[in-house]
Amino acid sequence: MKARALFFALCLAAAAGPAFGQQKYLKKFQRTYYDRAETHRIGLGFLIKIGRGLIPARLIGDEDVTTIKRLLKKVSKLKVYTITPDENETIAAEDITNLRQTLIDRSHLEPLLEVRDQGSHVYLLNKGKDDELGNVVMLVKDDEDMVMVHFHTRLKMDDIQDLINRSMAKSDTSSLQTM
Repeated sequence: MKARALFFALCLAAAAGPAFGQQKYLKKFQRTYYDRAETHRIGLGFLIKIGRGLIPARLIGDEDVTTIKRLLKKVSKLKVYTITPDENETIAAEDITNLRQTLIDRSHLEPLLEVRDQGSHVYLLNKGKDDELGNVVMLVKDDEDMVMVHFHTRLKMDDIQDLINRSMAKSDTSSLQTM
């Protein structure tokens, strides 16, 4: 009986390993800058749970609040890592490229989005089943700072497309009202 329980515990630990792999690489990257930058790591998953429970009922009639509350129900385990280098230091582009490649190769994340604009870079990687986002890692590098966001979600691509369509419709409506 003990052997069977030990076997199941080992199987569960092995199955959970890939889910925590991204977190391991993000922590390791952050630790490389401990002595050269101001670094912070904060888990915000509990705030999402509290926030979605505390949204007042009087606001539920508002379409935006309803959409946000519906999307927040599908997000859990949010961690934010920040790195602000000291005055004469920078975060090397090669380090970010290596981190991104490590996440792709070892954690089996897939590149979902890459945006470059005026010295800022945003990389969005995910590992999910079918059209579900699953584990999402977002790397945001600005001129000086870097923010890494890691979260688990049950969001589907349809949810993201619906959010984009709503925001586009809202911006079209607001531009019509100003004319």
